[in-house]
Amino acid sequence: MAAPQARATRRQESAEYTRKVILAAAQDLFVTQGYATTTISDIAARAGVAVATVYTSVGGKPTLLRALIEAGVNDPENAQTVAAVAVATDPAEVLRLTGAGTRHGHESHRQTVLLMKGAAGMTASAAAMARDGAAAYRRALRMSAVRLDELSALRPGITVDRATEMLWFFFGLYSWPQLVDEGGWSYDEAERWLVDRATEALLRPL
Repeated sequence: MAAPQARATRRQESAEYTRKVILAAAQDLFVTQGYATTTISDIAARAGVAVATVYTSVGGKPTLLRALIEAGVNDPENAQTVAAVAVATDPAEVLRLTGAGTRHGHESHRQTVLLMKGAAGMTASAAAMARDGAAAYRRALRMSAVRLDELSALRPGITVDRATEMLWFFFGLYSWPQLVDEGGWSYDEAERWLVDRATEALLRPL
């Protein structure tokens, strides 16, 4: 007979697996058929679990959406990128790190990005969560703008606020999907082009 600790570990692993399956089902359905029209029954059927299991493992639709968005925003790679930007001494490296970090977010959490972009079609509370996720994304980009300003690297007349908006234009919710999903670019091509264009637009000429 398995030891109590081993049984508890297996139960925990099973619960974590069930949670992941439910979140994956919810994410797919929220993106493909819309948050408002997706029901908990739809999610349970897609995940192959009972409706009650969805509620006990994760929660209702708002909790599911929040968990999905937070998983993207709180990806450990994001924190690593922000930390690397904060100590970078080469302005070009700041933009290379920003490009690589945002690429990782879009490549690894593509459907989460689609959820944040789809706020307009959600209920009021869900849209607020999507906007909060986008705001956290923008705050991370602001850290790159702040670092460029600290390095006195921004072109004359470009403030931190203006630089943040420019970084959002190049690396925010819309540029990666437009180039990769709509334009058919590879992520490598998109990363090189976006970093090059951001460098030209933001940095003082050498």
